[in-house]
Amino acid sequence: MLKNALFFLLSVIFISKVTKGQEMYGYVNSNYAGITGAQINPTSIVNSKYYFDLNLIGLHLNVENDYIYLAKDEYKFSRFLSPNSEYPKHGEDDRIYYDDFNQELKNAFVQVKVLGPSFLYSKNDKAFGLSTSIRNILSAKDLPYEMAKFAAEGFDYYPLHRIRFEDNQSFTATGVSFAEIAATYSQVIMKQNRDHWTGGITVKGLLGFGGGYWSVDNVDYLMPNGDTMIVFNANGTAGISLPIGYSDNEVLFPDEMFGGSGVGVDLGVTYQNKVQGHTNKRYTACEQPYEEYNYRIGVSLIDFGFITFNKRPMQIELADAQGTWYDFTNQDIGTLDQLFRSVSGTFGPDSNALINNESFRVFLPSAFSVQADYRYNDNIYLNASIVHPVILNDHTIARPATISLTPRYESDRFELAVPLMLYNYRYPRIGLSARFSNFIIGTDKLGGFFGLNNFTGLDLYFMVKINLLKGNCLGKGRGVTCGNHEYRQYQRERKRLKVR
Repeated sequence: MLKNALFFLLSVIFISKVTKGQEMYGYVNSNYAGITGAQINPTSIVNSKYYFDLNLIGLHLNVENDYIYLAKDEYKFSRFLSPNSEYPKHGEDDRIYYDDFNQELKNAFVQVKVLGPSFLYSKNDKAFGLSTSIRNILSAKDLPYEMAKFAAEGFDYYPLHRIRFEDNQSFTATGVSFAEIAATYSQVIMKQNRDHWTGGITVKGLLGFGGGYWSVDNVDYLMPNGDTMIVFNANGTAGISLPIGYSDNEVLFPDEMFGGSGVGVDLGVTYQNKVQGHTNKRYTACEQPYEEYNYRIGVSLIDFGFITFNKRPMQIELADAQGTWYDFTNQDIGTLDQLFRSVSGTFGPDSNALINNESFRVFLPSAFSVQADYRYNDNIYLNASIVHPVILNDHTIARPATISLTPRYESDRFELAVPLMLYNYRYPRIGLSARFSNFIIGTDKLGGFFGLNNFTGLDLYFMVKINLLKGNCLGKGRGVTCGNHEYRQYQRERKRLKVR
């Protein structure tokens, strides 16, 4: 029992097949992304081809890790859909997975995001959006390799016994589950001939269900066997705030649903070089024309914020701690309160000395992003994007760095995109995304479905929407379209001149 509790975060990360963050590159940069585009840059909503976009429901799920995997010749995605699926087993303990056991540090990022009802409304040079979601995020950064091995196989793994591990590089694991309500505003800030500048901001209200962190500055320890841990020196902190009773494991959800609250913000600016000069004419929402660009470049700061957990917080701090934890895997520890007290009693003066109930903050997976989009013709585009993490402190969820190059075909009723990515500037990925009218489905990791390589995880997203195009009005009571006259003339002239 204690074995699983002690390395709770590690077990979630590696045994559950840790997920790494992807950005929905196949769809998020589309001119038809609507309110979803605000996730990468809030200016997306005023630059969208829709004047109204309503997201009914959606889900984004990532699964990825750089430690355990299923061999590509043994893996079939259909097994995940079968209730009685069986996998080939390996080794003395009949494991279904292999592990990449080397001395490299391990990193991970988990995000399961439920996209709730959300909308945007755009008129002329201004747009407003409101979105809701539930997000579950977990990250681990620079985790020592032997801890990953212990988490996956237990402390009885004897090849790592009687080895003194001096992990002097800091490492962290941070997790949070929260509801998000976000308001986005974007507008044109300058028009001059074909030069077009827009700015946008998203303000987020965050309600935390639960959160926790584990931050270690250094640890020097040895496992003489699977039951004893000798710590020569350790410095670090850990904290939790969860909707359960720490002394009896009673589930407090939904009566005490939230453990904290916070705020977040996204900021963005986009430049567009338009195909034709701008117009200052005012239109109704449906009449406003969509003005094509030759290329656009956007920069943004996303997910900048934090949640303060001030209900049920419990933290423990080790400062130059040392001691020997005897027979710890066989101790009868069944609650988090017992676990914290056992650690405090082993490495501190008594079972309460190292524990406090002060509030703590968990910071969102902040990142700086640049997006560049080139229009080849009316339907074919090429996008290049980069997302680089911004680590504020040891309680920050570490977002993975990604670079993408995404060719796409888009039209009013159909869209297809094939993102090519480098995860953490190192690991290649290929994805696929399709939009069939108001239904979107895609992945940033296609190989996870077809066994193109070893199965280290998968990425999948889908959305169901209702939307209305700019320049296309519904006839009153007739259900027929009647786009504005000036916009139709503009489209005919472009086709006549074969503008590209």
